[in-house]
Amino acid sequence: MTTAIFGKTPKGIQEVETKANGLSMIERWVLISVDGKRTFEDLKALPRVNDLNAVLTLLETGGYIRKVGSSSASVTNAAANTATPTTPNTANAASGSATRFRELPARFDPATFNMAKNFMVNTLNAFKGFYGATSLVRSIDHCQTHEELRALFDAWHESISGTRQWQKQGADLQKKLLDVI
Repeated sequence: MTTAIFGKTPKGIQEVETKANGLSMIERWVLISVDGKRTFEDLKALPRVNDLNAVLTLLETGGYIRKVGSSSASVTNAAANTATPTTPNTANAASGSATRFRELPARFDPATFNMAKNFMVNTLNAFKGFYGATSLVRSIDHCQTHEELRALFDAWHESISGTRQWQKQGADLQKKLLDVI
């Protein structure tokens, strides 16, 4: 099985130099460690990085890193599928989560769209802290359509799924978001 190798994008290089986008310490540490040579397994050895899949997904979704190649290695399915995007109205079998999106109405409803955006931002802030997922929150804020929000669903889910609050309320919160996104 192969594992992805990530490299920094121009935005990622700029973030390392300027700290302009408010990445958390762990996210920044992983971004600095991404060099176009290290494999997932190499990055997994970084201390204090509890959920490397979520951090890499966040950095890739935010445009800081991109897949530049792969290397043969024995990794879990979750690690190998880190960069696999979920398409709307399909189930993400790799993560085991039922990400079935509702049918969008024929006419855009700004109230429902804003409800979905606010829900995603508020849960991130509540579960990760105000600065815990700043770049993902900014990506969500820049979304203009349901499709753009849906593209960030997996990053949102991965970012908060490892928290204690998610263990208590996760299934209910995911259902509520899927009802409006």
